[in-house]
Amino acid sequence: MSLRLKAALLAIATAAAMPAAGADQALIEKGRALFSDTSLSADSKFACATCHPKNGHTDNKTYIGTNVVADGDPMGRSTPTLWAAGRRSVYSWAGTVPMLETNIRGIIVNRMKGAEPSPETLGALAAYVRSLPPQPKQVDENGVPADAAPAAVKRGFALFTGAGACGACHVPGSFDKADPEDIETGGKFKVASLWAVSQTAPYFHDGRTKTLSDAAKAMWEMSTKKAGKQTSPTAAELADVVAYLNAL
Repeated sequence: MSLRLKAALLAIATAAAMPAAGADQALIEKGRALFSDTSLSADSKFACATCHPKNGHTDNKTYIGTNVVADGDPMGRSTPTLWAAGRRSVYSWAGTVPMLETNIRGIIVNRMKGAEPSPETLGALAAYVRSLPPQPKQVDENGVPADAAPAAVKRGFALFTGAGACGACHVPGSFDKADPEDIETGGKFKVASLWAVSQTAPYFHDGRTKTLSDAAKAMWEMSTKKAGKQTSPTAAELADVVAYLNAL
């Protein structure tokens, strides 16, 4: 990457740190159009929206490059949601990319094999992605259940932040964290954000787990193991945690 592009990315990221109220709607709309522009890929077959359809969600597939592979393929990477992507601590499944713009560039150049995007293109795409808010209905923007939320959601939140130790890695607010974690799935990977998690199956970096319930059970056991006292959730506890996750 050129020094000019690095400097431009830093300038874009600094501007993105300004309050959202100052966002340029025209830039967001430009990014929305670029998000569906297949000319960003080498063969003009792929756009960002190919893997992130539905206004920035996910196609629920696992990929090596632009090739769909079986869920659970150790070299595969599942498509994460982009809802609330602007709030994440780091990017990429490796958990090593600190800037959204840098991650977008990597997808275009390394995965889609497209030409080096201009800083203006990256800025517009990042503005669009940052405009995709969380979509909760029963919790606030930090994941705290509303007063009117069902009792199961409230119990699930208490378990998520308490006995299940889930909040140690999925920090409420962004629901991820800056440092990658080794959860015995083949190395250290980014802690995935949990916003819209009910819609993002299959789970984990390689899509190895089909259901949210199975993923939540596995992570409860891993989180409590890391905390020094491994436990398994009861059926009722697991149901409540899943109810909470479904509310995000």
